[in-house]
This record gives sequence, structure tokens and C-alpha cells, in this order.
Amino acid sequence: MSEGVRSEKKPPSGKWAMLLPPKYFGGLFFSLMVIFLGTSIFEYQYRKQELEHIMREEATLLIHALTEGAENAISGYNENSSLLIGRLTDQLSLLNRLDQQKALTSATLIDLISSDDGFHITVVDRTGKTIATNTPSITEALNHQCNPQTEFQPLFSGAMQTLVLGIRAGSSTGQPRLVAAVARSRGGVIAGTLDASRLIAFRRQLGAGRLIQRIGADKTGIDYIIWQDSSAVLAATPNVSGAAPLLSDAFLAAAIKAHNPATRFTTFDGRRVFEVVKPFLYQGTNVGIFRIGLKTDHFTVALAKLRNRVVMLLVLVGFGGLVMFNLVMSRRNAMLMKGACERAQSFSSTILESMADAVIAVNSMANITLLNEAAEKLFALSFRDALHKPIHQVLPDIAELLQTLMLENRASFSKELEAVVGGRNLLLSAHCSLITGSNADEGALVVVRDLSDQRALQNIINRQEKLTAMGELASGVAHEIRNPLNAIGVLAQRLDMEFSPITDEDDYRQLVRLIVSEVHRVNVIIQRFLKFARPTPLMMVKSNLDDFVTAYCPLLQGEADAKGLRFTLQAESGAEVFLDSEQMQQALLNIVRNGVEATQSGGTLAIKLSRRGEQAIIAITDSGCGISDKEKAQIFNLYFTTKSDGNGLGLSIANQIVQAHGGIIEVENMKPSGTEFRIVLPLA
Repeated sequence: MSEGVRSEKKPPSGKWAMLLPPKYFGGLFFSLMVIFLGTSIFEYQYRKQELEHIMREEATLLIHALTEGAENAISGYNENSSLLIGRLTDQLSLLNRLDQQKALTSATLIDLISSDDGFHITVVDRTGKTIATNTPSITEALNHQCNPQTEFQPLFSGAMQTLVLGIRAGSSTGQPRLVAAVARSRGGVIAGTLDASRLIAFRRQLGAGRLIQRIGADKTGIDYIIWQDSSAVLAATPNVSGAAPLLSDAFLAAAIKAHNPATRFTTFDGRRVFEVVKPFLYQGTNVGIFRIGLKTDHFTVALAKLRNRVVMLLVLVGFGGLVMFNLVMSRRNAMLMKGACERAQSFSSTILESMADAVIAVNSMANITLLNEAAEKLFALSFRDALHKPIHQVLPDIAELLQTLMLENRASFSKELEAVVGGRNLLLSAHCSLITGSNADEGALVVVRDLSDQRALQNIINRQEKLTAMGELASGVAHEIRNPLNAIGVLAQRLDMEFSPITDEDDYRQLVRLIVSEVHRVNVIIQRFLKFARPTPLMMVKSNLDDFVTAYCPLLQGEADAKGLRFTLQAESGAEVFLDSEQMQQALLNIVRNGVEATQSGGTLAIKLSRRGEQAIIAITDSGCGISDKEKAQIFNLYFTTKSDGNGLGLSIANQIVQAHGGIIEVENMKPSGTEFRIVLPLA
């Protein structure tokens, strides 16, 4: 409320005063929610990536170990194979040198090399026909293991001197045999086979396939291991029945060309696995890829726990969000209600301060709790001085009404009363109402309207209407009386001049002259009637009121001095008004004479000039006997007088002149005695 607020205001709650406005509080909480959710999602993704990284590192280490083991196994196998091939080719080269000296025969071969040593030697001509062997009983073995005519063609043509055909199945025992041949100096080929069972056994025990089987037997974390090339699966764990070709899987097709291990999550036999894939390069040659599938049970469990944790956090955040949303909405509603309350209070205060009527409220203890600006002006009070004070100490006249209202427990009632405020008698209209509610809000309210000016204005209007009617009546009567009255005067004069009685002439003359005198007196009265009914038009001039009254003061003081009264003048208003000086002097003189006549010798007569708002006041105060209420209602009536020698025109004419100036005359009895007439004029 502004400075015009005239009601008690409760301080805001400290708790609510410390809170941020809802929009800022909601924005802050929303920002914290976003940060928390972002942090939770980041934490989830980070932990997930960390688990994937651990699995990737584990799989990478494993596949590196597998690759190194496979390379070592192949290298060991190749070394043993090279030794075995070297031994066989060395024997064949030695036999070729012996054959150069003397053609080898079967007997010679049997003498040189026993079949029990594991060497099977066969000499064939250019057509592939056997011409010597150390194993006549199993000569067909070479033909069974190879086709000499076609496979030894590089040796027959001289393109090669030594040819290794590799390990072939034996003809009789089915045991694997290493087959090699050298070009015969005499023409043809010297071929030999050597038992390769131990080499095959070594490859089975220490080869890449065996390594895959052994590593795959560990069921703690490996689901499968596959070694495959672009055409087939070279080795795999027992649980692998087949695998998709490399080129049909884009991931595998890209992985075989890469240099570093590649990882992915995929499905194997309906299970989700983490697969790491790496190309297998042996001595710079790509010999396929290794695929290791790791079980994701521990990853799934850890991820599920992490997910559950994030979900729990999100649920807590959601619950906290609902709580905070409810708090924000409650705060917002409270702010809206507070704003509505403040607007209502401001609106109510504006209404109260805009009201022309005085409004006063008291609590159940009859202490003042509300006082609007109109009440301050009407009763000449200060809100701060009157707040919380008992009303009977501040406004006893109003206190009686409120006491009646509260004692009789009446909802409301209205009453007119007179009250003395600032030395003025005011006519007030009061409407009292009870205020019901909680004990703290109970009390009473009174709306007071000042009817003094309204009643005075109504009296002036009634007075003016009455005087106007009387003036019109006087004017009509005067016109009707003037003609016969003039005739009577003329006849009386003629009787005085033209006729003489025989007897009692003196009495006759006296009576006739008396008639003429009374006619003249009645004519003067008629002239006054006509002048009152048709007043002289005003000649208004802007004048300084102080100068005007001061200039006229000697005549007014003379009226007082003639009666022996003490006269005072206080002219310090500084007011500017429009005046017809001659007529206003007449009005002022009539009122002063009325006061002089009503005051005993030795009394006082005072004139004071002042301002009241937009009005100038000429106050004429005497110390006479005062005016009764009955007389006060009639003093401005035409021909009303309380003096035996009065004509009842002075105050009527003064009132008429003042009203013609746009002003009014107020009359008030002074205590302990006397009367104050106030000429109220509008400022220029």
C-alpha cells in the first residue's frame, strides 16, 4: 500500500520471504535435474565403456597369446618337417651319386637301405615305370601315394632337381608317409618315402588346432575359438559346428584386412557373446583369422547392476522431482495468492482512499485498526496517532454508535448525529456494520458522511427559493398596490389644497397630511420590494480581499464604536476574489450592524479574513446573545426580525448579494456566547 494506506499490515513470513520466486526456483531445480540426469547417463555410459574396454583388453591379450602360440606351433612343426624332409632328400641325393657310378638295382637298394629303417626307395624311368626298389613286396605303394608320371613331370623335364610332394597316406598300413624325389642323373626319378607318423603326432600335440582345443577347454570365460580362412574353418573348439563364410559377414570381411584386433557383440547359438577378431599372419602371409567369443555373463550382470543403480537414481530423482514440483507449484500458488491478496489489498486501499466518505474500523476490543484519508481530514486526525487507540478516546461520538452496534449485536444500522470537530458543529450520517469472522478478525466498521455542507447547501437552496417566491410575490403585490396607492396620495393632496372644512380645519389638515405621509411610507416599502425582487446587476472586479475589507474598515469600526464595542480586524488571507465592491460593502455592513445590534455595550466585534481550500472566508464574530436554532432557520427570510424597530431586510439583502457573488453565508453559535457569520466566496 502507498502512503495513503490506513490499515494495519501484517509482515510477510520470514520463511517464504527467503524463498526464490517460483520461476527462478523452478529453473534452478530444472538445471540441477538436467545436470544430475546428464551425470547419471554419463556415469552409466562411462562404466559400460569401461567394462567393454576391460573385455576388449582381455580378449586382445587372449587373441595375442593365441596368435603367438599358433605361430610357435607352426614354426616348430615346420622345423621338424624341414629336418625330416632334409634327411629324406639327403638320402636320395646320396643314392643318385651312387647311381651315377653304377646303376642301382633292387638288390643294391636292399643291401644299402633296409626297409626296417623306414625308408622306402623306388627308382623309376622316364615313363614312370619302377626299375628298382628296396621294398619289392610293397612296390605299389608309390603308385598308390602318387602318380609318378604326372607328379614327377617337373623332374622329368629338368625344371626341378628336387621335389617334395608332402605327406601322403601309406598303401598298406595307412600310416602317413613323407614323399620326396630327386631327378636321376641317368634319367628318371629316384623317389623315397619316410614314415611321418611322429611328425603328424607332433603337429597334433603342439599345433595350432591342438592349442585352440586346449584354450577352448577353459570354460570360465571363453565360449568358442575359430580359425578360418576365406574357404573353410581350419580349426575350432568342439562346440563349433560351422561358421559363416568370411565374405558373407561385412565385419569379418573388414577384419581380415585390418592389422589390429576388432571387437563386437554378436550372437552365438542364441547367446550374446563378445567376439574379438584378428588376422593370422605367418611370416607376412595371411593364413586366415582367429575369432574368439567371450562369454558376457559377468558383463551382463555388471551392466544390469549398473542399469539398476541408474534406474534407482532416476526413480529417486523422479520422486524428488515430483516433490520439488509440488513445492514449486505450492510456492507458485502461494505467490499467486499473495499477489492476488496484495492486488486486492491495493485495490481495496485505492477504493478506501478514493472514497469521499470517512471509513473507520475497530477490532473486538474497540481499538482503531483502519482509518482512511477522508476520515483523517474529516476528524482532523493522524492515522499513526490514532492506530490501536480506543475509539472512545479519539472519537467519542462515533464510539457511542459502535458500542450500541456491538452490544445489541445488530448487523448494521444508520443514524444521523451532530459532532463538534475542530470547533465546528458537523452534521454527520453514520452507517455502522459488524465485522464477523475469526476472533482476530471480529470488529465493526463505520462509514461516515459529512452532511454539513449538503444540509447547508440545501438550506441555502430552500432559503433562496423562499426569498425568490417572496420577492415575486412582493413584486406582484407592489404593482397591484402602487396604482391605487398613487391615486389615494393624489386625492389626499387635492383634498388638502382644494377643500377647506367649515369646522375643525386643523384636524382635517392633520388627517389629510397623515394620509399623504403614510402613502409616501408605503411607497418606500414598495420600492424596497421591487429592489429586492429585481436586484441591481453586479459589476464584478478582481480584488484583493484584504485590501477591500481594510479600506472599508473605518465605516465598520464606526458602527462598533457607536455602540461601545471593541473592534478588531485580522486581514492576512492574501485571497483574490471577484467583487462588486459597492454591493459587497452593503452586505458586509448589514451583517456587522446585525452583530452590533445583538451585542451589549462593552462586548467585542471581530472580523477575520482567511482561506479554506479554494474559498475565501470573511468571519464576523460578536459576543452577543447568540441565535436559537429556530431563529437560525428564519434569519434570512424576508421581513423576519427579532428587533422591535427592525424591518427584516438587512440579512435577506446581504444573503442575496453574497449568493449573487457565487458564495454562501454560514451561521454558527459560538461558545460560551455569541454568533459567527461567515461570508464564503470562491477564489478568483
